[in-house]
Amino acid sequence: MNLTIISKTEFNNREIVKSFILFLMDKFSVNKDKELNIVFTNDEEIQKLNKKFRKKDSPTNILSFYGYDGNILGDIAISLETLEKEAREQNVNALKYTLFIVAHGFLHLLGYTHETMEKFNNMISIQENLVEEFILNKRVEK
Repeated sequence: MNLTIISKTEFNNREIVKSFILFLMDKFSVNKDKELNIVFTNDEEIQKLNKKFRKKDSPTNILSFYGYDGNILGDIAISLETLEKEAREQNVNALKYTLFIVAHGFLHLLGYTHETMEKFNNMISIQENLVEEFILNKRVEK
């Protein structure tokens, strides 16, 4: 697999995320020769990307960028600051929530969208099921 994970901020779960990405690639039969880059960053950096690419001048938890040629699945940028804040607000495990958000970005790279409530609810359900299956099979702490 051609996966690059870059941490521009402190992030200790790189190997779990890598394992989760492999699980997702297997689950969706994605060619492991595809390139995928994930950047864990902070709110300031993701806000710049969100403003540049989505014209929204605010931080967000995740941004996905589709691959620009056949060999590239895409790029995912994740703000750990926003993730940690959202996990606290929702009173959920930060690692589990990180996997949930990684699944969200990955699904976007596969073409999933959530412009309607039906599609949004479907995507959320898929993410939850993927995380639960991964945790159950990998025996990752919840």
